[in-house]
Amino acid sequence: MPSVRVRTVVSVTLAAVLLAGTGFAFGRRSADQGYQLYQDVLQLVSQEAVDSLSPDSLYTMSARGLVQVLDDPYSELFNRRDYENFSRNALGNRYGGIGLRIVRVRDTVQAFRIIPGGPAEAAGIRRGDRIVRIADSAAIGWTTDRVANALTGTPGTTVVVALARRGSAQPYQVRLTRAIITVSVVPFTSLLPGNIGYIPIQRFSDHSAADVAGAIQDLQARGATSYLLDLRGNPGGSLDQAVAMTNLFIDAGRPVVSVRGRHTDDTLRGGSPPLLAPSTPIAVLVDSNTASASEILSGALQDYDRALIVGTNTFGKGVVQGAYPLPDGWVLKLTTARWFTPLGRPLQRTRADSAREVRPTYRTFGGRTILGGGGVVPDVIVYADTLSSTAMSLNRLLNTRASVVNGVLDNFAADMEDTLRSNFSVMPAWRDTLLHRLRAAGLLLPESLDTSATGYLNRVIEASVGSLVLSDSEQFARRQPRDQQLARAIELLRGRHTQADLLAAAVRSRQGD
Repeated sequence: MPSVRVRTVVSVTLAAVLLAGTGFAFGRRSADQGYQLYQDVLQLVSQEAVDSLSPDSLYTMSARGLVQVLDDPYSELFNRRDYENFSRNALGNRYGGIGLRIVRVRDTVQAFRIIPGGPAEAAGIRRGDRIVRIADSAAIGWTTDRVANALTGTPGTTVVVALARRGSAQPYQVRLTRAIITVSVVPFTSLLPGNIGYIPIQRFSDHSAADVAGAIQDLQARGATSYLLDLRGNPGGSLDQAVAMTNLFIDAGRPVVSVRGRHTDDTLRGGSPPLLAPSTPIAVLVDSNTASASEILSGALQDYDRALIVGTNTFGKGVVQGAYPLPDGWVLKLTTARWFTPLGRPLQRTRADSAREVRPTYRTFGGRTILGGGGVVPDVIVYADTLSSTAMSLNRLLNTRASVVNGVLDNFAADMEDTLRSNFSVMPAWRDTLLHRLRAAGLLLPESLDTSATGYLNRVIEASVGSLVLSDSEQFARRQPRDQQLARAIELLRGRHTQADLLAAAVRSRQGD
């Protein structure tokens, strides 16, 4: 990145920020003083600091520092590669790649999921194959990010990959032509008892509404008469897709979300007739990790009495980020506006206003009382499994050392993969082995665990080991018997013929609690 170009860009940007004001002479003098202070500090650091930095680094650090002092966790300055990773991983958009999900096991990245229809599937790559070389570079010891960066690129370009397969003496080599990879946001669907169509939605990418529409049509053909959308853990994504997905369930032309910022005051509306009849019962599962575009969908459906919201309070991310391209591939992701539901409820939640008793009340378009104050408060609150004090302490400890724990779990699961079957049960010896390895990795674990803590550890092992041998739908089937939020939603949906029946059943259930 040439320093002259960076100097010009940063200076113009800072001037625009610092000189914007009322236009009075005092404001102009203050802005000039601030700008001069910046230039003086920059020059002294450049010339006198004991550890020298290139002009390129100084301007880059200045630009990043300006974004950081906004104290906004959602604003970021990306270089070209970082933004490509963000677009691929956070938004899940179509990208040029080989159609492979990967995971690191010990010192090598291996194939974890083969995306149907992609170049990896066509080349015969199998789950568990280890990536040992990419182009002319040995890939042993590479991180998953480094491997992903090497495998993705412009569609139509090629990459040569060598992989080692269990049982084969020598690695095999394939030449793969990168292609546009489309990963559905709906990994599977399930027809639950009572003809309830279950649709898990993982994120909001540039094709989410079409994926969900296809899932609904598939479940309709299989006999679904009501629907359960699972937004738990969905971090959000595309605003346009949140509007398009909401439009699958509400009448065209009705407001979905308002976007209000310094230069924006827009109301976004759906433009197509709904996919389902207005009376079709719908419930939505949410939790504390349901955020952003997921809250736009669930908030609008709640405002219009179009869905019953079940679970726990959502995250409360109700702000809009714009992506501003800059020279040399840099991109500034900047918060520019806030989101509001059709009733005018703010989705952005300040942590100080999270208590239920301080939340304002609103009346839905059907006359029901719901709570505002940021995020989405469910109509029916159902908490996930309650952990004992020992299990909670164990959970906090594992989360505190997450990177170490994940590495231990990956290696632990890899050691067992060859002997596992889809109907496996967690054995006490597995638990003992994992605890031994965690202690050896430096975790200060208690010598003994109570029954609830061992149950929690069993679920950790099941999730880690199961991800290697079970499909998404098989993992869901194993979790279903102990999923209290799912069970409550199914209980409320079963036998309900209209949305009005479902909402009335929820009121009766709350009165009986």
